[in-house]
Amino acid sequence: MADLASVLANVAGDNDEAIGVRNWLSTGFPPLDEALSGKYFGGGMPSGRIIEMFGPESSGKTAIATQTMIHAQKEGGVAIFMDHERSFDHAIAEQQGLRVGKGEPFVFKTPDTFEESTTNVIKICQGIRDAKVIPVEAPIAVVFDSLASMVPKSKFAKDIDEQGMNDSLALSKACSAVMPTLAVFAEKLNICMLFLNQEREKPGVMFGDPITTPGGRAPKFYASVRIQIGRTMIKKQVNGKKRPIGQEVKCKVIKNKVHRPFEEAAWKFMFREDGTGYFDVTGSLIDHLEELDILKKSGNYYVWDDGKKYLRDALVKKIDESGEQQKLLDMLPK
Repeated sequence: MADLASVLANVAGDNDEAIGVRNWLSTGFPPLDEALSGKYFGGGMPSGRIIEMFGPESSGKTAIATQTMIHAQKEGGVAIFMDHERSFDHAIAEQQGLRVGKGEPFVFKTPDTFEESTTNVIKICQGIRDAKVIPVEAPIAVVFDSLASMVPKSKFAKDIDEQGMNDSLALSKACSAVMPTLAVFAEKLNICMLFLNQEREKPGVMFGDPITTPGGRAPKFYASVRIQIGRTMIKKQVNGKKRPIGQEVKCKVIKNKVHRPFEEAAWKFMFREDGTGYFDVTGSLIDHLEELDILKKSGNYYVWDDGKKYLRDALVKKIDESGEQQKLLDMLPK
């Protein structure tokens, strides 16, 4: 009787290598990294996979995506941004630490169609790998902003008055056709392929979650990680009126094939006077450490390592001004 191992080796050859996540790209907020990967440090978005992050407008999705691109560059890789919404602000991204100047490892494109965008991404990434201009182990971070704004070629070719009901399904058809190929190239070329997406409400839903996303079922299936973002406005009394000064953002990882699903994280996303927004990383870490019962409170006051007690805003100001954020990071579980 023939040996099974010999027969398998003869007819199938050697087994293919099972490649796991080769890089984790930080989001810039350790509690979110932990929710995605189970690690406060050295975790985050998985490279080699498709990721979908969706939520309401101005909830900080692009800020998270920018941090992911920054960490790809820090690891010797390349950041690519496909701006379908025509809203990416280079100056704000540069302030956060993204290297966007000429000669930097950054590609910025404004494609007209879904097909142009996805085709160019694969060509660019394949060209980078073939030319060996970055280390083999270095990641490539690609952000599509946003899936909802990606216009299929079949729809773009028509005049507006020619578009009908069938064209509303064009994006779903395009995703269904292309997503399987994108998943293969994401793994093959070690790309962290992040699709930002908008949210929609299903009409007439009385029970269950009414939230859905453009693109049909293909993105839901082929994304290894899906991040749902919600928000609550933060208001402050100014001259007798309540004025929005920021928002509390909460996310749930509703699908995760690289870690335990349904983990959650929350942070503050605040507004500056000029209208731009920023992660309140210090304040959000304080809130997280309080939730873990690591940073102790006495009434409304936090007890800091200098033995003094501070209200939340005063403690945030002290830590930011004195550069003591590392002390908060050191308190997180290892």
